[in-house]
Amino acid sequence: MHKLVVGFIGFSEGIVVGSAIVAFITLLDIIPRLTQLTETEEYIKVYERTMILSAMIISLFSFYDLDFLGAKVLAGLSGLFMGVFVGLTAAALAEVTNVIPVAASRFQLENYLGYILAAIVCGKVFGSLIYWILLNP
Repeated sequence: MHKLVVGFIGFSEGIVVGSAIVAFITLLDIIPRLTQLTETEEYIKVYERTMILSAMIISLFSFYDLDFLGAKVLAGLSGLFMGVFVGLTAAALAEVTNVIPVAASRFQLENYLGYILAAIVCGKVFGSLIYWILLNP
């Protein structure tokens, strides 16, 4: 009975977190915004399906303790893609809330906005890579 209750609580928490992430991505129009910025509107369905499939695969991998040749490479690739996703999400959130343009105008850095965004994205990517390769062997 204890395992059933714990399993139900874990499943419920997963539903709540998943719903919050979907609401966050939907309300901020992250995918349509990314397709606008990259001028790839015709691939919006590919982006959406890739996000859904990736979330499902990563969730399945978290249930199993897989140990195989190339695990470090797979962890590095996962870290890279997760870092890109987190970086793009952070950049989209910052752009929607106009944090970066306001900060750039206050500090008179308007000419360097591209570098600032690239630094944010690269920082997230490298942080994820460090986590997945070094801290999570």
